[in-house]
Amino acid sequence: MAALLAFPCSVLAFQGYVQSFGDGGTIAWGSGEVAVVRSLATDDGEEPAVTDPLAIRKAASQARKQMLDMILSVRIDAKRTVSAYISDDRELATRVRGVVQNSPFERPAVFEDRGEIRVAERLRGKLAELVLPTTIQFQSGIPPKLSTSMEQSMSFEDGLPEEAGVGARGYTGVIIDARGYKVTPALAPVIYGQDGEGAYGAFLVSRASAIAKGVAAYANTSAPEALRERVGDRPLSVRALSAYGSWRTDLIISSPMARLVRAVMRSGDAMENCRLVIVVDAPETAGVDVGVLQEGDMPFEEQ
Repeated sequence: MAALLAFPCSVLAFQGYVQSFGDGGTIAWGSGEVAVVRSLATDDGEEPAVTDPLAIRKAASQARKQMLDMILSVRIDAKRTVSAYISDDRELATRVRGVVQNSPFERPAVFEDRGEIRVAERLRGKLAELVLPTTIQFQSGIPPKLSTSMEQSMSFEDGLPEEAGVGARGYTGVIIDARGYKVTPALAPVIYGQDGEGAYGAFLVSRASAIAKGVAAYANTSAPEALRERVGDRPLSVRALSAYGSWRTDLIISSPMARLVRAVMRSGDAMENCRLVIVVDAPETAGVDVGVLQEGDMPFEEQ
C-alpha cells in the first residue's frame, strides 16, 4: 500500500547505498561517487613519509587501476556491464580510461598520521556520458514490455491511494522498497507493473537528466527524511513484489501502483530530476532469495 509521506527539512547529504569493493573501494549509489582509499605503505609494511612523491604516485596508480576495474564491473542494465559495452569500441574504452587516469585524488596532509591517498570519480557527468549507451532510447515515451504478464504467475495486488493522474500531482517522487530480493544496482534499471509494462526507466527521462542525476538512486533505508534530497517532501512509497532476471536489476510492482508511479514520474520536476529511489538490503544483510524471475522463464522484449 502506498503512503504519502512528509518530513522535516534538516537532513544529511544523500549518499545512498554504499557498496564495497575489495580493499578500500566503494560506490555510493546515491551520489554516484566511485572512490578508492589506498595506503602508502610499502611492500614490507613500512609507512613512508606522507610527502614521499614516489609513494604517493604508486598508491594513486594502484587506486586508479582498482577504480577502473570497479567501474567496468558496474551493470548498465539487465543485459550488460560497462565492460561489455565498451569492449568492442577501442576509442570509447580509451576515453573511459582517460577519465579514470585523470581523476582527482586527495593526498595526506603533511602532519597527518595516516599514510593514505583517496581517488574518486562519479558515475555522473563526463563519465556517465561515456558509459551510458547511446543506443538506449531515452525519453522515447515507449515503455519496454515483458513477454508475459505477471498477474497470473504471482498474486495480484490491487489498491491505489488515489486515482492515477489526479492524486499523482501530490507526490514529489517515488521510493520503491525492494529489500529481500538481493537487487543488483544498475545505471538504467526498469520498474515494471504486474501487467508486464514498464512503469519507469530510461524511456521516461532525458539522457541529460540521466547523466546529471542517474536514472535511479539506491539506498539502504526507506526513511523519507533520509531520502528527501532525492525524492522531495512527499514521496510515494511502494513495495516491490519481485526482482526480475538473473542479475536482479529490474523490479516488478503491482499494476495499479505501476500506473500511479508512471503518472508521478511523468511530472516535470520528478522526471527532470529522476526522483526515484530503490531501497535495497544493507551490505551486511544477506536478504531472502524469493520472488526472483529468471531470464530464461520470461524473455525480455522491448518495443
